[in-house]
Amino acid sequence: MKLFKSKFLIFFSTVCLTVTGFIILNETCINGSDFTYVGVGVCRKCHGEDAIGNQYAIWVSSPHARAFFTLLTDKGMTIAKKVGIADPASSQDCLKCHTTGRGQYEEIKSEGVGCEACHGSGSEYHRVSNHVDFICRENGYKKAILSGMYPILGIESLKRRERLCYTCHNNDRPCFPQDPKDIQKQKLYIHTIDSLIKGDINFRHPLRR
Repeated sequence: MKLFKSKFLIFFSTVCLTVTGFIILNETCINGSDFTYVGVGVCRKCHGEDAIGNQYAIWVSSPHARAFFTLLTDKGMTIAKKVGIADPASSQDCLKCHTTGRGQYEEIKSEGVGCEACHGSGSEYHRVSNHVDFICRENGYKKAILSGMYPILGIESLKRRERLCYTCHNNDRPCFPQDPKDIQKQKLYIHTIDSLIKGDINFRHPLRR
């Protein structure tokens, strides 16, 4: 009986340590703390091809791609001046939402809100071996998550997408509009965020065919 208890305790402890280790690893991967940004140019190598949906072209035509340069426009300067910001292109209050990596990475600042701003820093998951499974797409996605990709696909990740969008699309940002009509236009409802993944609005990124 004592031998059985000892074996059970060893087995139980091993399981607990394994599960705990997996949780820690998974959280580290999801948070992307051990990964770095590579820029949209790296993503474009594959996702700029029509054969897989040309997600890059869709991003280029979106407001996200112009996010940094809007800070340099007359409108951007006017909005910044109203809230006491002299140079929005160098202000952390603006850059944290108008750039990938929250303004901390000079080399990718001009790309605005690029792929990695939503999908996570891609130093590891951009590699084909960590990103693609030609037999099972879902397995490729799971590998990418373990390599730093932020999990936003599917209905089960709706709240993650919501948190991600509201990081910047909130009432506290310096450029939050004053006109009620503009406020209504810019408000992100939960069904709008849900539509981001379904392809119902122009931020859609079709999956590879």
